[in-house]
Amino acid sequence: MVFFDFEVKFGMQGSSEETMSGEKEEKGKLNSDLDSAAKARKEREEILKALNSGLGFECGLDGALSAIVVSDTESEVHIAVACNLESITLKQCKDYLTKKVSEVMDTGEVKISSVTEVGTKEFQSLMRRAENTKYYHSLRYMSRNFDLDFFNNYEYHLKEEFCKDKIRYKEAIARAEAVMGDASLMEELERIYSPLNRKTFYGHPVHYSLKAGNFGAGRDIADILVSALRKNGRLLGSRVAYLYDIDENCYNNSDLSNLFKSSGGNTIVIDLSGSDGMHGIYASAYERVAEFYTELIRKYNKDVLFIFIENTSHPGFAKCLFSKVQELIEIIEIKEGCGDYERALNYFKSLSEKTDFPAEIQEIREIFPKKKVFTATEIYDSFQKYYGNGLRKKIYRAYEKCSFININEAAPTSEPYQVLQEMVGLTEIKEVVDQILAMGKMTRMKSRMGLDTYKTSMHMIFTGNPGSAKTTVARLIAEILKKEGVLDSGVFVECGRADLIARFVGWTAKTVREKFRRARGGVLFIDEAYSLVDGSHSFGDEAINTIVQEMENHREDVIVIFAGYPEKMKAFLEKNEGLRSRIAFHLDFPDYTADEMLDILHLMVRDKGYSINGDVDSKCLDVFRRAVREEEFGNGRFVRNLLEQAMMKQSERLFKEYKGRRVPKKKILELISEDFSVNVGEKTKKSSPHMGFTLAG
Repeated sequence: MVFFDFEVKFGMQGSSEETMSGEKEEKGKLNSDLDSAAKARKEREEILKALNSGLGFECGLDGALSAIVVSDTESEVHIAVACNLESITLKQCKDYLTKKVSEVMDTGEVKISSVTEVGTKEFQSLMRRAENTKYYHSLRYMSRNFDLDFFNNYEYHLKEEFCKDKIRYKEAIARAEAVMGDASLMEELERIYSPLNRKTFYGHPVHYSLKAGNFGAGRDIADILVSALRKNGRLLGSRVAYLYDIDENCYNNSDLSNLFKSSGGNTIVIDLSGSDGMHGIYASAYERVAEFYTELIRKYNKDVLFIFIENTSHPGFAKCLFSKVQELIEIIEIKEGCGDYERALNYFKSLSEKTDFPAEIQEIREIFPKKKVFTATEIYDSFQKYYGNGLRKKIYRAYEKCSFININEAAPTSEPYQVLQEMVGLTEIKEVVDQILAMGKMTRMKSRMGLDTYKTSMHMIFTGNPGSAKTTVARLIAEILKKEGVLDSGVFVECGRADLIARFVGWTAKTVREKFRRARGGVLFIDEAYSLVDGSHSFGDEAINTIVQEMENHREDVIVIFAGYPEKMKAFLEKNEGLRSRIAFHLDFPDYTADEMLDILHLMVRDKGYSINGDVDSKCLDVFRRAVREEEFGNGRFVRNLLEQAMMKQSERLFKEYKGRRVPKKKILELISEDFSVNVGEKTKKSSPHMGFTLAG
């Protein structure tokens, strides 16, 4: 639906025109003129009432046109118009309204002098103005028929803008280069402007996924695409709805349904990051949201252009949604670009020119880090810092020299392979990862030579006690294989029994297949897999059988990793004959030794930015030697609990020692032997007299 404000000009005939001209020419006859003017207004009201009685919601062109008179002058009327341009043309709308005005108003020449596209809120305002006029006749609340009150909804945020630009190919390329556009953007622009395409709207052959580090970088790409599609007749309207901060409860939302319904011929840009509170252990908290959006996309994808922004640092429910809609629509992936130092400077400058304190190139050089390559996200991140500083230094100058909270936190590494190599122990696991990487590189080499690229199964089983790093390693494997090109997406889908067993007959198989679809191109991690074996011949058997079938169906695009206790996993493998044969790697995660636990402590201390001395090593090593004698002592989790309690003990010690005075940073980041006298070891006490140790004291 596209909304317009039509301005219709005409020439009055008969007594009304004569009366109004008399009102201007015979100013001396005041009383007569007032009577004539009042009579003329009354006549006009009746005429406009008659016009409105033939207009209204879905009043013409087989219901594709809605219109209502908003205001008038002596020689023109303004009509609020809603056109379903997917089924009719704008010319048909003009012809229909011209005919209606000519028939009812008994005028001379009728001409539509201007047509202005308006936004949803402005269209609502026009309808409210119309409903308050005397010539609204008997129509009641036409605005309610459109259901356009979808802006104030706490389950999502919505911003509507116009993109009226219709840019030529050279300008589109120039704008793409200005935002350091990736090759994927350039290729799509070439397709959009291709002479092989008809420059008429028949529906949307493709939609877009924009991968960027933040919303701003993705939005710049979306603006270019919309402008290019407008120029090539691929969009009927210039309205763009930006959906963001989508809550995990945003499903079965009538306001959202109305937004999609009213957006035919226009564009909806959806930020898939979700809300800040987006969480979910195993099953995604956004599963129902993705299902709801899928149904809306299924219904409106022909008429509405969908642009999805996938935040690479916070992908939200992107994978969940794409796994569901990939069979409904064709999606072209466009990545954010990168550029050299000079291109980055110019991009930054163009962003600053949109503010009240644009930056000069020399000023940008002083604040910009000197390096060879920048991503669009890095430009936006730097710009956000510049904007905040500019507000304090150039607009609200009283804050220029104000002191602010400064928290130093060690930045996480972005190299998953290096993280795995630095992990304590796990020699066999590291060797297997190297084998898989070598096989992946060999497969790519064969592909370039035109040789057979048959992929072998890479399903795995991880056995080990709690805290032995099974989940951590599984996540790292997904990241490593994605980075090295062995896996396409590197998505990591974690689930347990509760996420695979459905409540109703026939649903479990469907649920399992959906997990495999979501994990396509990545890793499906099934924790405590043995819990599917319950001996009651319930839905657990159905889940295992379906898993075996899907492992074969997705042997080339999904790696399944089963994890659990060593003994219990034996029963799981024996449950289905085909299960064991499909698992290529059986990796055991042994319990850590006391020395290895000390190494783990050193890694954790380093990652948190702390330091310890030899006295701490000696004390903790003694603790670890006693702990490893206990069953289920916790492995890495025991180390983490010990460190966290030591940090709390240190905080208590420093507050008592400095009594409100400023604590030196060196002291804050130093843990001493006394800090490790904590009660984490209480749970390891046994009745046996030769054990009986505690960490307290």
